[in-house]
Amino acid sequence: MDREETIKLTVKSLLEVVQTGAKNIEIAIMAPGKPIEMLPVEDIEKYVENINVEKQEEAANRRPGRTPGTGTAAILTRPAPTEGPGPSA
Repeated sequence: MDREETIKLTVKSLLEVVQTGAKNIEIAIMAPGKPIEMLPVEDIEKYVENINVEKQEEAANRRPGRTPGTGTAAILTRPAPTEGPGPSA
């Protein structure tokens, strides 16, 4: 996994647990023989934007012809009644 993939995975994971996206995320990058580097907020915001676009594309691909977050859904909790006599005892 290269640096970009690692940062993307980190941001994606943090987005699951923080509020309001990049505003509440700070990332420090450590590498052998190099000083600690703080990732600028602007870079984090770019990763957040890219991740959000990917999520929207995935949602659109899962349900073609629908916009995510629209429409209604029915959840069946009981089997539909069948015609004819029921099980005999």
